[in-house]
Amino acid sequence: MRIRKSESLLLAIMAVALVLLSTACRKKPDQPCEYADLVVYGNIFTAEQTGMAQAFAVKDGRYIAVGSADDVKKYVGDRTVAIHHGYGMVMPGCTEGHGHYMMSKFYEFGNHVIRMDATDTKATILAAVREKAMDNRDYIFGFGFDYLALKEPGKYPTCHDIDSYAADIPVYLQDSEGHKGIANTRCLVDSGILGPDGRVKADFKYIDYVVVDGDGYPTGMLLEQAGTYVRVHGCTPNDGRDVWHKCAVAAQETLNGMGYTAAVEGWANKFGMTTYDVIGEMDRSNELTLNFGMAYEIENLEKEEVASELQAAVAAKSKYSSERVHANLVKLFEDGTPESGTGYMIDPDATGYIGHPIWDEDDLKAITAEANSKGLSMHIHAMGDNAVKTVVDAYEAAGTREGVRNQIVHLRNVRTDDYDRMARTGMIASCGVLWHRFYPKEVIEANIDMLTALMGRKYWFEGYPYQSFINHKVHTCISTDAPASSGSPTDPFGIMQVAATATQDFGGQSYSSPWDEKECIANRTDFLRSLTIEGAYQMGTENTRGSIAVGKYADFILINQNVLECDKYELYKTKVIMTFFEGRCVYEAN
Repeated sequence: MRIRKSESLLLAIMAVALVLLSTACRKKPDQPCEYADLVVYGNIFTAEQTGMAQAFAVKDGRYIAVGSADDVKKYVGDRTVAIHHGYGMVMPGCTEGHGHYMMSKFYEFGNHVIRMDATDTKATILAAVREKAMDNRDYIFGFGFDYLALKEPGKYPTCHDIDSYAADIPVYLQDSEGHKGIANTRCLVDSGILGPDGRVKADFKYIDYVVVDGDGYPTGMLLEQAGTYVRVHGCTPNDGRDVWHKCAVAAQETLNGMGYTAAVEGWANKFGMTTYDVIGEMDRSNELTLNFGMAYEIENLEKEEVASELQAAVAAKSKYSSERVHANLVKLFEDGTPESGTGYMIDPDATGYIGHPIWDEDDLKAITAEANSKGLSMHIHAMGDNAVKTVVDAYEAAGTREGVRNQIVHLRNVRTDDYDRMARTGMIASCGVLWHRFYPKEVIEANIDMLTALMGRKYWFEGYPYQSFINHKVHTCISTDAPASSGSPTDPFGIMQVAATATQDFGGQSYSSPWDEKECIANRTDFLRSLTIEGAYQMGTENTRGSIAVGKYADFILINQNVLECDKYELYKTKVIMTFFEGRCVYEAN
């Protein structure tokens, strides 16, 4: 075969280029052919089994080297940025396993929202409704009243009280935990739960959760799924994409500032699908600074509605899922909250009440199996030990599937027998440890007799046994349920102090702990792994995120103290200095 001169010249040039490249790499045998964009030196917790490292190098948003300072220095070129964090610690970014940050920002930025707090009374709530109704003729949505403080008749505003100021528009006021609500008459009517006589229809699925007066008429107070149903059908806020974009940006700024680089939005469709649309748009425009999990809630209504909602969850997974967005979670409620009398428990409380499940066992097994077969992971709220048992039964019956990570959220109480079942089937405990603290000292001392009497010592004093999950080798991640956090910290290291001490001792305010140390006091290394690599496992990203390892995305934080060695009563003083997401700084402390 004959080679033309032009081809011969091209081959010669290519040969020379290869020789030059080879020579350049041979000049310094320890020098890589590609330099890092960023190199970080410090006391590095990797969340890998190797434990600690001295340095790592980042190129194009991923780790390309992790090890000793000598291992990494060869990746430093003229344009490499070097960070020497000579104090504190460097560690992977944290994962919020279940929170409501977009929703909480809506309570700040929504055009039709009344923000309440635990000090509000019937009078102050009605005054806020009156003021908001003066310039708002669409709907009113409120958030933040304390159900335990107002639950007795006469203490909360009734639907008729609210009608005095806003009878012609829907009004729904939600409590601080999101489990109770008060609706006006228009909202009750629009939801379709009332019959012609003004009473609740006898066939309404959640009639037992509607509080009625002595004559059988609804007072407006709604518990658990009755409240959810009325809100969904009678008062669903919709302030448009601009407001929700503002909420999403503010939510991720808040999370990044606390050291989170991943978060599960535990009720992503609460106010419709606009939240999904906004997160999808931010992902495509490279605005996201979080690895986002999106949980689509399905209510236990008629079978046709459940089937339709499951199809919608499958469609959301297909439409919105990406490397940063994980729209593959289905959220269910299996019970309410034991401390407010709506948990599903094995032993009765002081009134003889044990509660009942929101989904019966057969229906829960059926929807779990169907969702898992579509590649959806379950994300189920269960707090009473009977609710936890029922969910474990459903997950055990469904078995394991590649890529499916079934999760139980909150788990206020767990039967001893259920730990090993959870471990065997690989399900995940998205564990809230914040109720170890619950409230500031003066509040818990005022309420502990009431809570103990209501729940019994078993349900109050054995809540949230975090270390028990670890001891039984259950996949365990950390969640706050913010803003329904009962006054407890939402930053990872405030939570870490609560977990490591089982007491509240923030600035000298402390009370003795009744919890068993073996079951409730967290090992700090275990806790950091729950915050990082186990959080990634929850989201199905443990192969690409959650630890500092070659090939993974460079999601990491710099903090001001070594949380493995500092005084455990000063963990709450830990501050985030910088947060990096995919190798770029997305937060820096002032």
